[in-house]
Amino acid sequence: MKSVLVFGAGRVARPCVQYLLKQEGIFVTVVDMAPENLQRVTGNHPKSASVVADAGRDSGSIIASVRPDLVINLLPPAFMAPVARQCLEAGVHLVHPAYLDAETLALDGQAKAAGLTFLAELGLDPGIDHMSAARTVKFIRDRGGRVESFRSICGALPSAEANTNPWGYKLSWAPASLIGASKRDAKVLLDGEVHEWPNGETYEHAYMEETDPLGWFEIYANADSLPYLERYGIPEAKTIYRGTIRYVGWCETVVAMNALGLVETDGQDFSGMTYRGFMARAAGETDPAKAEEAVCGKLGIGRYSAIFERFAWLGLFDDRPLPFTQGSARDVISHLFGEKLVYTEGERDLVILKDEMVAVYPESGKRLRYTSTLVDFGIPGGDSSIARTTGLPPAIAARFILEGSIQATGVLTPVLPEITDTVLAELAREGIVLEEEKAEI
Repeated sequence: MKSVLVFGAGRVARPCVQYLLKQEGIFVTVVDMAPENLQRVTGNHPKSASVVADAGRDSGSIIASVRPDLVINLLPPAFMAPVARQCLEAGVHLVHPAYLDAETLALDGQAKAAGLTFLAELGLDPGIDHMSAARTVKFIRDRGGRVESFRSICGALPSAEANTNPWGYKLSWAPASLIGASKRDAKVLLDGEVHEWPNGETYEHAYMEETDPLGWFEIYANADSLPYLERYGIPEAKTIYRGTIRYVGWCETVVAMNALGLVETDGQDFSGMTYRGFMARAAGETDPAKAEEAVCGKLGIGRYSAIFERFAWLGLFDDRPLPFTQGSARDVISHLFGEKLVYTEGERDLVILKDEMVAVYPESGKRLRYTSTLVDFGIPGGDSSIARTTGLPPAIAARFILEGSIQATGVLTPVLPEITDTVLAELAREGIVLEEEKAEI
């Protein structure tokens, strides 16, 4: 019996754990500080064990106690390197869905020498997007083609019938992390020219695109796309763009939030302050009664503006007192997001992932556009789409590492054929399918 140790029983853990429990010869131990999370994730399955503990703080002692063959780390990204070091010391394979950090990458040589597989960036985005891109690049290369441009966009949203608030969003991850992304830097390559948008400027460079049959969405660039020229083996590409999908109106609202300082983390004294007073202060006004006027003046908008209406619906002009006396502007917004941007029982989420590659074939002179599209909905009363698309890939990879189908060692991301082919094929069997299209241009 192979042993898998899962750190964290949060939003994406249940599909991950339940997939492993369906496999022959795998026993799963899950660690979390909340007993109710453990119950939800394992369902008291006879091939499972639950440990109530702080996996981030005590990862080393837990690994030594359980003695697993493989660890799936579903803790926040800050715990990637510490857990990786513990796995290296214990001689245990590791899978993690978050972006690979420099500290973990530095363990590559030691992991190879120990014959260990440390596989990161294996969730939805990053994860399925990498595997889709790597598979298409290989297809083009095998036929003598060169990649001219690559674009990858992804978003997790409420489905149309669950899109019941003016923000066009409901939380599938921690509100503070979502709001923190409002200050994200971005870098892309467009027609051979590098564009850098620091400190949230990326939201000022959004564009709109239709995804048939779902309708129109906004796209904005996400983080630094340039390293993927090397990662995907397409140094000849003149355009590379990795972005995020949102419903129309999100980007203009984030720009307004940034202009008012609503996502900043500087400490403030909120003693005796209401939400209206908070907004007045953000707009440079001392009289709370003038909050609406001040905000509109600061942003150059009218009260009829969709931005203003979103702020009002969220409760930012309410006369309610703030729920704490000390904190930051980001804390205030996080609290309101946690109150209002939430899924209700039976609502579905929606995941859209689209990779688009343009390739030229010198021998024939043809230019072809390859598009891979994933549209996936959550299961009403069951697992969300973001949980399935993020939780299943690491579970599938863990299974194939233990079975020997994935044998590459070192610190890896999912771009090798032995990873992409096996994991994508199994995802398709689980109902997560990329639709492939090819068109001459």
